[in-house]
Amino acid sequence: MSAVAFDTLTAARDLEAAGIERRQAEAIAGTVRTAAATDREALATKADLAELRADLAELETRLTARMDTFATKADLAGVRAELGTIRWTVGLIAAFLFAIGLRVFGLI
Repeated sequence: MSAVAFDTLTAARDLEAAGIERRQAEAIAGTVRTAAATDREALATKADLAELRADLAELETRLTARMDTFATKADLAGVRAELGTIRWTVGLIAAFLFAIGLRVFGLI
């Protein structure tokens, strides 16, 4: 994943211009840079998401194949519910990653 540059010098100067003492401004800018770098390391990459999609597609294929061998409608309903849970979980993970991305880039 490409890193977004955070200019600590400009940030410190902006904070100083707003009335914060230089040492405090530099400390704040450094802390923000460290926090942003840490958050970026926790984000999933496009490759991570592609791997997850491939795993889910394989799982869905396996579950669909298993559905053909079930004898009752209750069995089919259970597998469909499991697929629904998996889709919901993936959606929740995607929303969480999106929120982290917004936070990292200062949009929230």
